[in-house]
Amino acid sequence: MATLKEIARIAGVSPATVSRVLNQDPTLSVTDATRDRVLHTARQLGYQTVQQRYQAARQQGEPEPPAREKRIGIAQMFEKQQLLEDIYYLMLKNVLDEVCFERRWSTCTLLRNDQGHFVKNDDLPLDGIVAIGRFTQGEIEDFQSYTENVVFLDSIPDEEKYCSIVPNYQLAVRQVLECLWGHGYQRVAYLGSVYTFGPKKELTVDPRFYYYKNSLLERGAFEEDLVLDCEMNSASSYALLRDYLGAGKPLPGAIFAASDVVAPGLLRALREFGFQVPRDVGVITFNNTSLSRLAQPPLASVEVFLQENADAAAICMELLWQKKTHPKQIIISCRLEERPSVRDQ
Repeated sequence: MATLKEIARIAGVSPATVSRVLNQDPTLSVTDATRDRVLHTARQLGYQTVQQRYQAARQQGEPEPPAREKRIGIAQMFEKQQLLEDIYYLMLKNVLDEVCFERRWSTCTLLRNDQGHFVKNDDLPLDGIVAIGRFTQGEIEDFQSYTENVVFLDSIPDEEKYCSIVPNYQLAVRQVLECLWGHGYQRVAYLGSVYTFGPKKELTVDPRFYYYKNSLLERGAFEEDLVLDCEMNSASSYALLRDYLGAGKPLPGAIFAASDVVAPGLLRALREFGFQVPRDVGVITFNNTSLSRLAQPPLASVEVFLQENADAAAICMELLWQKKTHPKQIIISCRLEERPSVRDQ
């Protein structure tokens, strides 16, 4: 039987894209022409997905064939429109798809139904679930109804029950502040949500703000007026900065933006009031996506290492299959990527 790599080579796409097209991943954004080309190539080569092999066996009255590959469900905290706005989680899922493909695991996307429960679009069993983001207790129970092998990316819902992988927020914030202080910035503002969804979607202090505030308190430099509390989206950051600057408040020396997603709104507000980065204010963001890399000027940002996070999730899943079920929390290091948005003062 043909392989995903063969289909990908002929169709001119990545193997992970082939896998997601054939498994009808609704979160995949490709053109109709690309989707049709993949499906046509698969048919021409006689490729069958795990689901198709199961269905064929049932129709012929044969025992269901064992799947050659493990099957992983992937659940996202955000809905599709939110993923398009905050591309970090979309990128993380794409990397996770690639990691699964390299291990010959197939993936399927779990989506919320009208009642808010996570469901899959077929009746095939799952060998594990990787849940990206933060989820309610009810949503976590949905995962457990499919499999006991659940790994969380970017949250720790229960340290006594689940394997989890999270960025080292404390290290990241320290790198940001030490960079800004090293360049001579004295007054550093925080832009982003002060309270965000915690491990079980209960509002709690965002870890980036927590370490920002405590670091400045230790230095005797924390100012409540420099906490620019906004939702994690561009529209909210723009509205807040526009009102802040419109009220005549002094511009801080530097701004730590808690996510790349707030950067476009921040830069737009600064431009409208005649301020330039880094001439008038230094800026460092978090996540290091294209929103920071392609900004004008390019923004210094914290790299969260998506590949390492996805690899760690796969390692935890393999340990669960080996019945090494003692929960493990893996903290992934971060690195600040300096760019022209900061300069010596």
